[in-house]
Amino acid sequence: MTTFRSLDSYRRVVIATMLLPGSLMTTFAQSPMKTTSFEVASITPCKPGTPAPPSEHAGIAQFTFPGGRFQADCTTVKFLLEWSYGIQPSQHSGGPSWIDTDRYSIIAKAEGPATEDQMRLMVQAMLAERFQLKFHRETKELSAFVISLGKAAPKLFPPKEGETHSIQASPQRDAEQKVTVYRIVAARYSLTQLADAFSRQMDKVMLNETGLDGEFDFTLDLTPDFAQGEARPNFLEPTLLMTAMREQLGLTLKAQKAMVDFFAIDSAERVVGN
Repeated sequence: MTTFRSLDSYRRVVIATMLLPGSLMTTFAQSPMKTTSFEVASITPCKPGTPAPPSEHAGIAQFTFPGGRFQADCTTVKFLLEWSYGIQPSQHSGGPSWIDTDRYSIIAKAEGPATEDQMRLMVQAMLAERFQLKFHRETKELSAFVISLGKAAPKLFPPKEGETHSIQASPQRDAEQKVTVYRIVAARYSLTQLADAFSRQMDKVMLNETGLDGEFDFTLDLTPDFAQGEARPNFLEPTLLMTAMREQLGLTLKAQKAMVDFFAIDSAERVVGN
């Protein structure tokens, strides 16, 4: 049923490409919005067992469009919470189990053209009004991975003209078709987005503290130590990732305790019909 409703000289070079941290969509010129709520929002529960949209596991989604239109296809309340508030999975308590399993298709309309920041605020309001999402904020000390600048300029490149935002991970095989390397190729991708994607795979908070919030092109090869004898080695093993980011991107990745914002979810209610 449907219901309505982130080396000084280097920083100076990349500042021209800076966009919002964690932004995955294009923004458009517009006049200021007068409200932080959608004019109308249609929320349709998806069939049980509906699979996640492609790339949702990496934190990638395209929700905002020109003209103030918002569209989410078979997404979860959990993912909408993380997207709208700019947090990672390890930064909230989880809440009722259904917020990570029940999926909804949502089409909503703002009163006029809106920035992505404005859209995020409207989704926050929709979660509170339609899903009765209630939570309180805390500051917690959690185990985290922190990305920072190395001793040399990072090996990040300006996006190419006309390039679309994307990240792809593909196995590289030898003559015997054995996977030897996993290659990550990112286009128009920020370090905050990379931290978010890795956080989702490693189930731990990852913070971008480089001071670089622009979008870049870069490639990262993850080569596990097959000498360990594992049948399916972990390509995101922390030591492997630390070495790869230092040697290939000129960035430092350290495991440490960090004080982070944490959302303790108190309650939420399913949307089931008018």
